[in-house]
Amino acid sequence: GAEVQTDYVPLLNSLALYGWQLTCVLPTPIVKTNREGNLSTKQIVFLQRPSLPQKAKKKESKVNNL
Repeated sequence: GAEVQTDYVPLLNSLALYGWQLTCVLPTPIVKTNREGNLSTKQIVFLQRPSLPQKAKKKESKVNNL
C-alpha cells in the first residue's frame, strides 16, 4: 500500500527547450525517512539530446597578389 510520487515534469519542460530528452532513471540505494514517516530516495537521471549538425566551415580562398 505505498504511494510513489515523482515529479520530473518541471525539470523535463525546462530542459526540453534546449533539446534534452529523458533517457533513463536509476534508483539508488539511498533511502531517507522524514519525521512523518515518509520515505524518499535519490535517483540518477540520464538525459541526452540529439547531436546538432555542425555548420560547414567556409574555406578561405587564398589570393596571391603578384
